[in-house]
Formats: sequence, C-alpha cells, structure tokens
Amino acid sequence: MTEPIDSPTKSASVNSEHFSRVGEKKFVRGSPHLKHPALATSMLGKVRDVFAQVRQRGDHPEVLDMGAGAGMLTLPLLEMGASVTAADATQALMDILVARAAGFEPRLTLAVGDIFETLAQYEKSGRRFDLICASSFLHHIPDYLKLCRMSAGLIRPNGLFFTFQDPLRYDTLGKGAYWFDRSSYFAWRLFQGNYVQGFKTRLRRLCGICRADLSEDVVEYHVVRNGVDQVSIQQLFEAEGFTCEIQKYWSTQSSLFQHLGVRLGFANTFAIVATRRQNR
Repeated sequence: MTEPIDSPTKSASVNSEHFSRVGEKKFVRGSPHLKHPALATSMLGKVRDVFAQVRQRGDHPEVLDMGAGAGMLTLPLLEMGASVTAADATQALMDILVARAAGFEPRLTLAVGDIFETLAQYEKSGRRFDLICASSFLHHIPDYLKLCRMSAGLIRPNGLFFTFQDPLRYDTLGKGAYWFDRSSYFAWRLFQGNYVQGFKTRLRRLCGICRADLSEDVVEYHVVRNGVDQVSIQQLFEAEGFTCEIQKYWSTQSSLFQHLGVRLGFANTFAIVATRRQNR
C-alpha cells in the first residue's frame, strides 16, 4: 500500500531518490539561491550574521544543518569555525559534502536519514545546538510545522533557528507579485524540456492532486498546498519563547525575471531568523 504524501518516511524516501538522481548542474539551474550571485551573496551574508551571534558562546558553536545536501551552508559554517552536524536523507549528497569538507573532519558529523528520526534521537539523548539552520528545505517537508516545533526544543537559550529560500504563502502575495511569480516560472520552464511530464504534473496540480510515488509531486508539494505558511511558523516560534523575524525577498529561476522582480520591489520568498530568549 502506498504511504500518504504527508508520511515523513515516504517523503524522506522520495526526496532522497530524487536528489540522488538529479545531477548537481541541473539542481543548480533550478535553484535561484545557487544560480544567481546576488541571492547566493545574500544567503551567505545572513549566515555570517547569525553565526556572529552564536559565536559569542565560544570558538566552535554547535550547529545542526538540516537538509545539508552537498554543503551549501555546512561548508561556510565550517570555514567560520562551527562544529557542524550535517543531516540529510541522501547518501550521495553526503559523500560529496565529505569530499568538499576535507580538512574539517574533526568538526563535521554526518546524520544520514529521515530528519524527523534524527531530531527525535537528539531530543531523547538531550542533545542541544546553538544554531539550527536549513536552506531551501522547509517546502520539501509536508509537516514543516512539526519540524519547526521539534527544532525549537533542541535550541539552547540565546540560540538561533535560521532558514533561507522558502516560498511565501501564496495568498499573502499581492496580485502583482503572484502573477509575476507565475509568469517568471513558466517563462523559465519553457526552456527546460521534458514537456510531457511537465504537462501531466501541471494538470495534477490544477486538480489539486498529489501522488506520493512521484518525486515531481513530493519534492514540490508546496505548489498544491499554498506555499509555506510563514505566519504560522512565526506564531509557533513566538509561542515557544523565541523572537522571530521574517525576511521577505524576490527569488525566481529566470535571470531576466530575477532582475525585473528585484527592480519592481516584489517578494515571493522568505528567510526566518528566530532567537530563543534567555529565560526559556
């Protein structure tokens, strides 16, 4: 029997299979925060800012990088002096990360498997972190609110939760931003080929159908569930004793539409910086 799409085990398995199959070059082409230098620079700037806050704890703050992949956050954090636990469900990506992190082995720990099982294990063992971070990750997780809640419990007082590159809840976008976002995506998609699969995927999404056995549905599950609910995430962290800031910005695959969207002042994507208060 096929597991439901919101099953953590099924989601982790399908995501792992997808990212093992997709080559790095193709992955970068579809990832605005890796493709566009300005977005990559913005992400690294935010990472430096949050790390500067936790660096006050000592020379090697403890960091959990969820969905670490090939190391887009793990590597700069290691270079800045962090002790990083890199968690990901895809062994192939972990192998790339290990090769790229040569020289940092004493401060790098790998956690390969379902992120919910990893977080539950750390909760049971009493493991805590100064920073928990993720990049382009929440929208791949069906129950991202559970993920945030479990993460909040593993963060030390004055520690931080940081995420980057997730789509804003669609109904919170202005009409102009929403239709510009849709136009920019389709303009990019026209040049990506594989039109039969694309048409079938689009038809299912228009009908609100998700198939748990198809990576194109599971990996981009946020498309049929109204993006990612940044408001609920902020409320969750505030209820858990955090101050939580949502940082909105524009991000799309097309280079032309990326430039135009920034010039027009649109926002369709968000980052989160949540800090646990000392008295919690």
